[in-house]
Amino acid sequence: MTMKLSIPLACASLALAAAAHAAPINITGANGERNLQQILDGITVGGPSSIDVVNDQYAHDTLWSLGGSGGSFSQIVIELAGYANVNSFGIYDAADPLRRVELFSGSASAGSSSGRAVFSILDDGHVVRNLFDETGVYFSANVFGFYLASVGNTWFSDAALNNDGADHMLAYQGAGDMVKIGNTMPGVWGNNEFVMAWEDLPFSSWDYDYNDFVVMVESVNGVVPVPEPGTLALFGMGLMGLGLVRRRRITA
Repeated sequence: MTMKLSIPLACASLALAAAAHAAPINITGANGERNLQQILDGITVGGPSSIDVVNDQYAHDTLWSLGGSGGSFSQIVIELAGYANVNSFGIYDAADPLRRVELFSGSASAGSSSGRAVFSILDDGHVVRNLFDETGVYFSANVFGFYLASVGNTWFSDAALNNDGADHMLAYQGAGDMVKIGNTMPGVWGNNEFVMAWEDLPFSSWDYDYNDFVVMVESVNGVVPVPEPGTLALFGMGLMGLGLVRRRRITA
């Protein structure tokens, strides 16, 4: 009897965790700007996008790592922020958020060469930007986050680091749509490419549309957090129960 109860309990805890991640997002366009759904529809060749910005938010968007290629290309999709001329975007060391490398400065814009950037992390931790720029910044490992610096604030992909405690970035994983960004040729938005959408104002001033700064980043993977021991035990009990049920079906 106890084993049967553990299965739905484990599943329910996982469902609650997934539901808790989804952030509310304003897609009414009441402020006269293109909302995030319209932005994704607009870059999709033949649109609309197969991505639903409300329901398809990527769960593991706090910390990231580079894929096997050892480098990542980023391109600004759009920037609608009032502080566009001063905002900057980059990466920070997961072990020390003060170690940062800027990828885009306030002068960068969609469709321009300044709106595209490449970065790599060498085996000694040295971060190299745009293939030849030795930044002098060393990360502890191949684990990093993204940041958006705005007027008087720096917002991190790890919401726990934000002074307002809010989640300023949403991420969306590619699902095979053909997209065209800026003046680059159309291409497939693959599952190793993510659109990252930001709010650049403090939580108290939000309009919840996550369209202030939107960028696509490729060849990165979301770092899956290690569950707490209690969650692991609960999930393990659920799997054990599923295994018992499966064995009973096989032997029935």
